Amino acid sequence: MKKSFFLIRVLSIIAFLILGITSCDVIINTNQDPHFDDEGTLIKDSTEVPFQLLQPNKIKFFVEVSGSMNGFFRKDQATKFKEDVWRIISYYSPLADNVTILTNDGAVGKSMSFEQYRKSMNTDAFVPGGSTNVLLMLKSILENIKTEDGEVAVLISDMKYSPVGMAAPEVLLTQYSTDISRLFGEYGKAISLVGASSEYLDKQNKIICGESPYYFLILGNQEHVAYMRNGISTLLENNNDLIGNIESGFNYGTPSYSFGISDNCFQKESEPTFTGYDPSYSDTCTINLRVDLANYRWATTRKDLFPQTFKYKAIYGSEVSVSDIKYVVKNITAKTIERTAYAEVELKICNMATESEVIEWTLELPDRDTTEFVPFLGATTERDVSKSYSLEYFIQGMFYGGVVNQSLKKNYILISKNS
Repeated sequence: MKKSFFLIRVLSIIAFLILGITSCDVIINTNQDPHFDDEGTLIKDSTEVPFQLLQPNKIKFFVEVSGSMNGFFRKDQATKFKEDVWRIISYYSPLADNVTILTNDGAVGKSMSFEQYRKSMNTDAFVPGGSTNVLLMLKSILENIKTEDGEVAVLISDMKYSPVGMAAPEVLLTQYSTDISRLFGEYGKAISLVGASSEYLDKQNKIICGESPYYFLILGNQEHVAYMRNGISTLLENNNDLIGNIESGFNYGTPSYSFGISDNCFQKESEPTFTGYDPSYSDTCTINLRVDLANYRWATTRKDLFPQTFKYKAIYGSEVSVSDIKYVVKNITAKTIERTAYAEVELKICNMATESEVIEWTLELPDRDTTEFVPFLGATTERDVSKSYSLEYFIQGMFYGGVVNQSLKKNYILISKNS
């Protein structure tokens, strides 16, 4: 009797151990990929902090009033410039004390209350000069913002570089990009250039250009600059006056993402891991990857551009392809100015060579794509109010090495036949 009881007890223990081994020792990450543990949990970098847009603590508005800006300020005449600038300044007035007018040579000049500025803008009460020194203008601004305290600067200007008026030699223009790069490199701040358009009037108040370009140049810490870029761009787009935006000096870290419903596999909790891929059911496993694009310049959501931006590959030899991409873009979320933008990427995996596969993916942002700005580039004289004289040199300077956009880090998705 005792022997039978002892045998039953031993057999029970053996059965329990066998069950434990079969249930706990299932390897999801069969290739021992270093980005996941054996059970398919992503090994995260503890030092990595997700990029977040943050409202600045304070905004400093600067407005250029040089001679080339005259057509936006004509007395008692309505222009999109006046409408949009006032809307933007008013919207952000809780974060700003006043508006600073830049003097003829670009140095910091008089500060006005918002109402004083509106009155001067509407009545053309500014006394503009005939030249604009963008370098001095930017240096004055950068010296007058305390980014360590969460301040951000917004310069409103046509960005035409004419330091010595119409007689500026061509050689100064060829050196402009280098000078811009050196200046931005000295201060090391993030930069976003947001383009807008407006009617431009002559002295007789006749419209001589229906879409004359001007710009909001945003300077500061990257999270504050991105926040302001989205807000200003939204207010302009809502009035059909946005040209586009372009930026430099950002380190976005790793792309943010989430997943939709998969097919022929199951997501493991909130991990980028999918188990139970069954080739006998279907030779293809489908992962729906949602890539968050709200942090980046708006061109990233262009249907002709995002497919070039999205880079992916299978590390262990399986076939992987993108079968479809859908885009969702909303600039008003819950009745507030908050951009929602993402691409839904349908990834298909088949012919898996091993029991598991890892897809490596990232975004190569279109830093220097100037498609939206091209119609306003190439002016041969600053008198051409349909284009932005010298702007192409300024944009080159944004990317010459003084400040640059860092490459985004890679993300990984694990697909396994085991579960």
